[in-house]
Amino acid sequence: MAKFLSQVYTNIRGSVGGITYTANQFAALVARSRVSPVNPATNNQTIIRGSMGMVSAYWKNLSEAHRQAWDDYSQTCQYQGAQGQYTVPGRQMFCGNLGLARYIEQRGLYNLLLLTTPPTTAGFLGVGPITPVAPTTPGTGIGVGIVNFTSEDVVALVERSFAFPPSRYRFKGPYLSSTAICEKVPASTSLVMEFLDLEDEAIYFTRTRCISEEAPFRISAQYHLRHVAEVVSP
Repeated sequence: MAKFLSQVYTNIRGSVGGITYTANQFAALVARSRVSPVNPATNNQTIIRGSMGMVSAYWKNLSEAHRQAWDDYSQTCQYQGAQGQYTVPGRQMFCGNLGLARYIEQRGLYNLLLLTTPPTTAGFLGVGPITPVAPTTPGTGIGVGIVNFTSEDVVALVERSFAFPPSRYRFKGPYLSSTAICEKVPASTSLVMEFLDLEDEAIYFTRTRCISEEAPFRISAQYHLRHVAEVVSP
């Protein structure tokens, strides 16, 4: 992989002639050899595909007014990409919100009743600080501290990476879906979600996303954290 310098192109994406063009997190153009996508077809991957297929079918059955409400809501949610801020269509927002709810339910992580009601509150679900903290249970592990400043109950989904040496400071994924844990964070409360039985002083990364416990579902931004596993004495 190499940075792609050009006096002609300022924005290029896709593959041609065995080369894939994209951009990194610093918005620099990158060129790399095209690779064939992998398809491990794990149980969790199958659940994700099934969840997205189901909510896509739900979208087809929505009324035009219902779809317009999701389009209106999606325009209030700003994503940050390599080329700056952007929004997504209502269908994509609908499938993302309900797909996450369906995935959590199908994994048996938390029981969320799937309803297609469009949100009436603008923007992403805004929870409070999500930070790396020490675990509260004796043993070797890491903790994710979640503060819910909102007036509604939310459900937090957290996944972690495998272990890295102390010199590792960045991680882009993929996270281990088999490590996923899910807990309810009631309104105006906080909690610590833990991963135990880890390697002492190894580096781990976590990804956290919250979703409203009840429809209309809104999802939070993703939170990516770096942790140092530590020993907590009894």
